[in-house]
Amino acid sequence: MDSFCICYNIFDHGFSEIPPLPEVYIVGKTNDALGYIEKQATSQTLESYNISYLETAHKQLIQICADLKIVSLEQRFKPAKKRNNIDLSKLLQDQKTKEIISGFITRKLSTFYKVLHTNQYQISFNAKRKDPIKHYKISIGDSKLQPLLEFTKIEEGIDYAFYIKNESEVLIPKDHDIQILLNDPSWVIVNKQLYQIANLNANKLKPFFSKEKITIANKHLKTYLEKVIIPIIKNIDVVTHGFEIITLQNIVSYQIEIVQDFIQNIYVAKVIFEYDHTTFEYHSKKTTASNVQFGNDDHIKIIQTKRDVQVEKEVIDQLLSKGLQINNNLLLETQQPASDDPYQIVGWLIQNRSQLEKDGFIIKLPVFEEKTVSILPYDIKISTHQKTDWFDIKGIITIGNHEIPFAKFITHIKQNNRFFPINDEQVFIIPKEWMTRYQKLTAFGKTADDTIRIAKSNYTILKNVVPTQQIAFNKATEEQYEVPSTLKATLRPYQQEGLHWLINHYSNGLGACLADDMGLGKTLQTIAMLAFAKERLTPTNEPAKTIHLDLFSDPLEVKTYLKTLIVLPSSLVFNWAQEILKFAPHLNITKYTGPDRKKLIPYLETYDIILSTYTTVSKDIETLRKIDFTYLITDESQQIKNKESKIFKAINSIQASHKISLSGTPIENSLSDLWSQMEFINPGMLGSYAFFKDHFKIPIEKNQNQERIKELRTLIDPFILRRTKEQVAKDLPELSEQIIYTEMLSEQQKQYESQKSAARNLLLGIDSKEATKIHIINTLTKLRQLANHPKLINTDTTDQSGKFEDVTNHLHTLVKSNKKVLIFSSFVSHLNIYETWCTIQNIPYVTLTGQTKATDREKIVNEFQNNDQIPLFFISLKAGGVGLNLTKASYVVILDPWWNPFIEKQAIARSHRIGQTNKVMVTRFITKNSIEEKIIQLQEKKKGLSDEIIDINTMPDYIEQDLATLLN
Repeated sequence: MDSFCICYNIFDHGFSEIPPLPEVYIVGKTNDALGYIEKQATSQTLESYNISYLETAHKQLIQICADLKIVSLEQRFKPAKKRNNIDLSKLLQDQKTKEIISGFITRKLSTFYKVLHTNQYQISFNAKRKDPIKHYKISIGDSKLQPLLEFTKIEEGIDYAFYIKNESEVLIPKDHDIQILLNDPSWVIVNKQLYQIANLNANKLKPFFSKEKITIANKHLKTYLEKVIIPIIKNIDVVTHGFEIITLQNIVSYQIEIVQDFIQNIYVAKVIFEYDHTTFEYHSKKTTASNVQFGNDDHIKIIQTKRDVQVEKEVIDQLLSKGLQINNNLLLETQQPASDDPYQIVGWLIQNRSQLEKDGFIIKLPVFEEKTVSILPYDIKISTHQKTDWFDIKGIITIGNHEIPFAKFITHIKQNNRFFPINDEQVFIIPKEWMTRYQKLTAFGKTADDTIRIAKSNYTILKNVVPTQQIAFNKATEEQYEVPSTLKATLRPYQQEGLHWLINHYSNGLGACLADDMGLGKTLQTIAMLAFAKERLTPTNEPAKTIHLDLFSDPLEVKTYLKTLIVLPSSLVFNWAQEILKFAPHLNITKYTGPDRKKLIPYLETYDIILSTYTTVSKDIETLRKIDFTYLITDESQQIKNKESKIFKAINSIQASHKISLSGTPIENSLSDLWSQMEFINPGMLGSYAFFKDHFKIPIEKNQNQERIKELRTLIDPFILRRTKEQVAKDLPELSEQIIYTEMLSEQQKQYESQKSAARNLLLGIDSKEATKIHIINTLTKLRQLANHPKLINTDTTDQSGKFEDVTNHLHTLVKSNKKVLIFSSFVSHLNIYETWCTIQNIPYVTLTGQTKATDREKIVNEFQNNDQIPLFFISLKAGGVGLNLTKASYVVILDPWWNPFIEKQAIARSHRIGQTNKVMVTRFITKNSIEEKIIQLQEKKKGLSDEIIDINTMPDYIEQDLATLLN
């Protein structure tokens, strides 16, 4: 069998009350000939045969086949109180139920045959599983068959006959094999070809299956003509013999009717021309119509109406000049892409209604939910009023004489429901452009009465809603942009830009996230901003707030102090203190840390800057939330990325007029990190987390939805300033990176393979033991440790490590060349092995890990920076990845890769930062054929998302999603 395809089969089911029904199969093909039925086509079987159908019309047809299964009909139309299905034969015995079922089947089959005919899909009739389908195959006719009625006057009465004609011949029904599939609209099989017969109920052909003509006696003539012939003759071509024929060609009026094109799922304008005795639809191929009149003496006259093609063309040309076009010679639609807006024809009617009525057109409107669509002219006026922390948006929509507050439309726009009821009789179709322009208002605005309220931090939403000039922020003057005279530093141009950016947000009361690359001076830019804010502290007419420190001291005025709380990791406290003393010594600072900090509580409002740690803030939140701070600043603010954490909730409960977050990595693991950052600096800016997850996180992370990426960038761009070293620090020395692949020694390799095999059994479900999160972390950690050195999992072993030999050779070469080197590892025990080697080799070194006291960090850093006799600095990756300025080192060695490459980048930035004058060389040691190689591949695989959102370099995913890759 060469291939497989989808084939539809029409079958007789034995119920005379309903027409034949369709079913769908997977059928084999050999050299384009249909073979045997393989299976019934379902979503599961089609997937197993690798047949794509979801993006085709097959999807719609397969669903229709499912809806028209006998069991589906029994389920759908059983009485509500019945739990079990009732046989279809019994349901059809009730006349009302039969009519409902017949109507449902007719609608479904009408769509089925239209779609099938349009797409020319494979079809058979009454196929048998035991035979190849090719024996039952039906071809599809190219065009509709036209009915032809012939009258012949004879002495006894009238002979009449029904014929059907295609483009080349007239067919006599009794001489051909005809099977009726659907009566109205009529679909028939003629000589194994599927056709639709225009303007005819197919049942009218049945009397002519056995005879060519029927004779109507004179005594029955009038009754038969009135009841049988006249109802159908208007739409059928007539040939007469022996009758008086009157020919007319006078257009009385023309009408535009809005109808739905079910195939394209759009609304179109259908043009109908009314003549004296009949009507013609413009798209109809019929050129004449006949009618019968009886005289007083029962004299019969045939009135034939011929279309006035020239006048009809002139009328159509008028419509084409007004922006319509002919679609497949059938209906009229607007010239814009139909897929953009299925109701665009209504907008065209609104624009052209007045002129159309002057030109004599009668307009027939569609009805939705029993209401007529309004084509009254409309207008919208929206204004915004700026408050302290938000914008109030008000608007009036005028539709004819109706004035409706814009806020009432918000729910419809949010639900993507374009049908807005004006009153009990009319419905207004909301323009597609409004649905797009105002969609963000529905997501981020809060509606109260006739007003929509938008937070100031969401001002970017308003750019498409109201004129830009209505968004009136306080603009900082050129004088305000000057670097504070009190700052003891010369700012680089990009740092001045960063300061100006922070000043703008300060002036407008908006939060800011300074996300510059590590080593570009976020701390200095922030200190410059605080110096600026200190200079702008001005007296007010209000009485000064004072505090008494004790019974004997004079009261202190609180308003003369900046009152900035800076929250940071404990490892950065000494660094910030140093930087403030160096660049802004006029700002008085205190460290709110340690066991004696409670003594500072009465004095906290008398400092410009209070330095504290995340741990301390979390513990002392009840104290800190009582103070109204001018500034609240979080450094390494990814510390608050977990929205469920105690510190996130604590930080967000502190009162502050202005907020800044500092982070070189605003997104570490997922977009949830970004939501936490934005929620801190501008609460509510990205909506609730549930909304953010559904609207942004899932569409972007799982589907790479470009529209949502663009929307998110628009929202956050004004509040995140991100510059990389490559962009702004042109004078920064070159950074080179290399990977040295090392091989495990024989015994090390055996241990690793044994451990990997056990890990696969556990983590990939072979072992019965449950693979919990802690199991995953512990097991993968063991593999990482073994790839480095067997001693990391067994301190008593004498087995050696291939990586250890390569690293020590590399370090020995650097030391002999008088180079200063930073050595990072995820494992302190790993560093200990190299410290032992240094002691044996008599090589001086210093070490900084999580166990190093905060008070000793400054001493250790200064010792390495100032003592050229110390070549090596061992640092644990997480403890020393931030807050250190180690520009004396021009070589960086990373002993083992971490899941999150941001952490490694932060570590490298300890050396490659402002102040470095030498080229920096980074060397990563990776063990071949180990989990370390997989980690590097995983990092590369996950790149891209953060770049698209805020222009940073990479983002790892949850490691358990890639266990199979890691353990392969």
